[in-house]
Amino acid sequence: MLLKWDSENLKWRRTAISRLKFELAGVSFARKMGLEPEDWAKHLWDTGALKWMGKPDPTAAEYLLKEAEAFKVLYPQVKFAITKLSAGEAELVFTGGCLGGWGKDQWAVARSLDLRMGHVCRYCREAFRAWSRQLGLESCPEPTIDGTCVLQARVK
Repeated sequence: MLLKWDSENLKWRRTAISRLKFELAGVSFARKMGLEPEDWAKHLWDTGALKWMGKPDPTAAEYLLKEAEAFKVLYPQVKFAITKLSAGEAELVFTGGCLGGWGKDQWAVARSLDLRMGHVCRYCREAFRAWSRQLGLESCPEPTIDGTCVLQARVK
C-alpha cells in the first residue's frame, strides 16, 4: 500500500508543478503582450466561483476551508496553517512556499519564465480578489517580511 501512496503522491506533485508552469506561463505571455499580471488574473478568475463554492454567500470560514481543501490537493508541497476561522473573518498562513512556488528554490519556475516574485504576487493577489468578489467576500494574500504569506478572507 505504501508504494501506491508514494506513486499517487508523486503524480499529484507532478500535476502541481505542471499547473504552476501553465499558470505562470500565462502571466509571462500576458506581460509580453503588454498586459499587467492583474489583467491576466481578472481574465482567468473573474467567473466560476459560485459554481465552485456551491452557494452564493459563504461565510469567510466556509470559503477559506474550501480553499484549504483545494490547496492540499493541488499544491501538496505547500505548507500552511489556518490561524483564524470565524463567519466574518478567516486567515491562513503559508508557512512553507506559496501558490506561486515552493521547494528549495521557490521562484525558479517564475524566473524561468522571466517573472519575478513581484509579478507572481501581483497576479495572485488579484486572482483572489476577483474570485472572492463573486462570493461577496474580500480575500487577498499578502507576503510578509519573514517570507510567509497571509491569506485573509472577510465578508464584505
